[in-house]
Amino acid sequence: MSSLINNAMSGLNAAQAALNTASNNISSYNVAGYTRQTTIMAQAKSTLGAGGWVGNGVYVSGVQREYDAFITNQLHAAQTQSSGLTSRYEQMSKIDNMLSGSTSSLATQMQDFFTSLQTLVSNAEDPAARQALIGKAEGLVNQFKTTDQYLRDQDKQVNIAIGASVNQVNNYAKQIASLNDQISRLTGVGAGASPDDLLDQRDQLVSELNQIVGVEVSVQDSGTYNITMANGYSLVQSSTARQLAAVPSSTDPSRTTIAYVDASAGDIEIPDKLLTSGSLGGILTFRSQDLDQTRNTLGQLALAFAEAFNTQHNKGFDANGKEGGNFFAIGKPAALQNSNNKGNSALSATVTEGSAVLATDYKISFSNNQWQVTRLASNTSFTVMPDANGKVSFDGMELTFTGTPKANDSFTLKPVSDAIVNMDVLITDEAKIAMASDKDAGESDNRNGQALLDLQNNSKTVGGTKSFNDAYAILVSDIGNKTATLKTSSTSQGNVVTQLSNQQQSISGVNLDEEYGNLQRFQQYYLANAQVLQTANAIFDALINIR
Repeated sequence: MSSLINNAMSGLNAAQAALNTASNNISSYNVAGYTRQTTIMAQAKSTLGAGGWVGNGVYVSGVQREYDAFITNQLHAAQTQSSGLTSRYEQMSKIDNMLSGSTSSLATQMQDFFTSLQTLVSNAEDPAARQALIGKAEGLVNQFKTTDQYLRDQDKQVNIAIGASVNQVNNYAKQIASLNDQISRLTGVGAGASPDDLLDQRDQLVSELNQIVGVEVSVQDSGTYNITMANGYSLVQSSTARQLAAVPSSTDPSRTTIAYVDASAGDIEIPDKLLTSGSLGGILTFRSQDLDQTRNTLGQLALAFAEAFNTQHNKGFDANGKEGGNFFAIGKPAALQNSNNKGNSALSATVTEGSAVLATDYKISFSNNQWQVTRLASNTSFTVMPDANGKVSFDGMELTFTGTPKANDSFTLKPVSDAIVNMDVLITDEAKIAMASDKDAGESDNRNGQALLDLQNNSKTVGGTKSFNDAYAILVSDIGNKTATLKTSSTSQGNVVTQLSNQQQSISGVNLDEEYGNLQRFQQYYLANAQVLQTANAIFDALINIR
């Protein structure tokens, strides 16, 4: 009789546990990161009776998380790549929309300027045509500045995004470390059984962290997670969280970079090339490969245009027979000293041939008693040896070194970064436009004006290989093509994430129809065991009533 009752009670307890698990799955259906749970039942140990071994019912051996580490790792890898592509595409599309969607684009303003110049060439002595050219020049400069300012603002937004991402990474690392500690302690209290709710919370935090920076997870024997970034820097070790910091770059203080906070060594800058995954990696890649190149190409165009126009304008004579001066002002190259330099060397640069200046920044470093120059856009390097006056020339520039450098000292040279910021129209008096080629030819002489007009189609004015219009058209085309490629890649990778997420959810996600079925099944199971208990009670009552 007791065996009958014990078996029924064990079944009731098991059914109750299974019903609790099913109801918990249903109630947690909309909880982000929740992993479906299953009640595991096992047969109780049998006992030896007169007729042999007799069963003693069932017991609950545990509650299992339906978790597949292999698929989860695949999903994490796909998510970090997808978030990187998406963040880069979102930033790139802003540039594409700005350059291709503007009704008053640089191409339009450039054409208007040369059309006005054509009109002036046909009427060189007309003051109204001369004044109109100055107005078109100012419109062109304003368009250059508007476009450049948009890109500069985007650079500032990248700095803000980096700081926000670093704060998120640090917050996630702290939360994961705290959960590691709680899970370790509660697992010990639970005789090896881990708290599933905390495991879900931790995995969800890891997933969100991974989409920002890209991480690798190492599961320890204690059940805790050690988390490192893809570049090897540790973020979480058991219950200890490491921190990142958003700091001014040692190579360019106007830019925010990422540093690893070390208790003994302080802030250690992490090179951007080591942070390539996750949304943070996408932002950094956008800045170094897309935004910088766009800004430099635009600056190169402005510099080449202004230098070529000024050079030819200086060869002519104005309406008063005086030599023409510079028509445009243009910014000078910027040489930034690395804040970690040990020596007292300094660097300055001037443009000697605007058409030869390239759309790239340079890293100039001192090692093995010589200066090494690296074009950052193409990652090509060469060595230079300054002359007795500390001067060296390349790529349309003359550099001057002073002071004494120490090993590994470096500079960042930005030939065209500030070209547009300081761009301006210097001619305000229409009579000072140098249209003539001879000082005594009079106002009707348009020969120098024709030479200025011919610059529009000169195929060697920008970088030695392109005309003004071609250079801008290529810039817009390249950005459009790159944006389209990023969109395709982002969409494709997003589809991969969706497929893997669906695969993961088929294992770990809650299916309401399945849980409804489980409720009915375990309800029947519960009622069947209750019926066994009722039968046992009836038999017991019958025995009591025997006289």
